[in-house]
Amino acid sequence: MNSRALPHIAALATMAVWGATFVSTKVLLDYLTPLEILILRTALGFMALCLVRPRFLKLQKPSHEALFALAGLTGALLYYLGENIALEYVDASVASIVVSTAPLFTAALGFALLKERSANAHFFLGFIIAMAGIALISFTGDPARVNALGVALCLLAALSWAVYSIIVKRLADFGYETIAATKRIFAWGLAYMILIWVATSAHIPTQALSQPLVWANLAFLGFFASAACFVTWGYSVKHLGPTSASAYIYLQAPLTVVWAAALLAEPVTPAMLCGIVMVIVGLALSEGFDKRLLEYMKSK
Repeated sequence: MNSRALPHIAALATMAVWGATFVSTKVLLDYLTPLEILILRTALGFMALCLVRPRFLKLQKPSHEALFALAGLTGALLYYLGENIALEYVDASVASIVVSTAPLFTAALGFALLKERSANAHFFLGFIIAMAGIALISFTGDPARVNALGVALCLLAALSWAVYSIIVKRLADFGYETIAATKRIFAWGLAYMILIWVATSAHIPTQALSQPLVWANLAFLGFFASAACFVTWGYSVKHLGPTSASAYIYLQAPLTVVWAAALLAEPVTPAMLCGIVMVIVGLALSEGFDKRLLEYMKSK
C-alpha cells in the first residue's frame, strides 16, 4: 500500500467511527449525564492506551508539559463535554453541522500560528459546498430542534478541536510518539474531568452501569472512538498537517446519517444522499484532490 495514502485512510477510518459517536452518545444520555459519559469513555480509553504503551513518556523539555495540559483541556475535555452537553439541547444533525466548522477554525489558526498554506479559493469553495451539503443533510425531514445554547456549545467544541489539532501538530514536530503522547493527553483530560466531577458532588451511577447496553456503548466510545481514533487522528495530523487532516471532519455529519439509518432505522432521503455527495465534493476541493487527479491524468 502507498505510504502516502495511509494518513488519508487513517483520517477516513477515524471519521467513520466518530460519525457513530453521535448515535452512541444519544443512547447513553438516557442513562448517564454528559460528564459521566465523558469520564467513563476517557477512563476506558486511557486504560487501553496504558496496556498498549505502559511506559512513561519522557519529556524533552519541562515546558512541553504545558502543551500536553492544553491538549488535554481542549481535545479531551472541552470538545467532548461541549458536544455531549449540546446533544441535550439540539439534535445530533444540528450538532454535526456546527461541529463541522472546525476545519475553518483550524485553517485560520494553522495559517496564523504555524504559517501553513493560506486558505485559498479552493479551500473556501470546498468549505461552502461541504457546509451546504451538511445543511441539506441536517435539515431534511423532521424539523430539528435548534437551541442557542446548544449551538454555542458546538461552536466552542469546534474551536477547541481546532486548538487541539494545532497542539498535536506541534507535539508531533517535537518528535513525540503518537500513542504515548495521546496517553499523556488523556491523563490530563481525565484529571480535569475528575476535578469537575468532585466539585459538582456527582455520584456513581450504579443503576445505569448495571445495563449491558450502557457498557456496550461505553466500550465503543472508550476503546474505539477515544483510544484508537485519537491515535489514528494524531497520525493523520502528523503526516497531513492540522488543516488538511481537519478537512475530513466534513465527512462526520453524512457518516452520522449513515450510522443513524443503520442502527436506529432512520430513513435516508434523496436529499440526504445529495448532501453526502456535496460533502465529498467539498472535501475534494478543499484538499485539492481535483488538482492532483488532473496532474495525475496529465502524467499518463
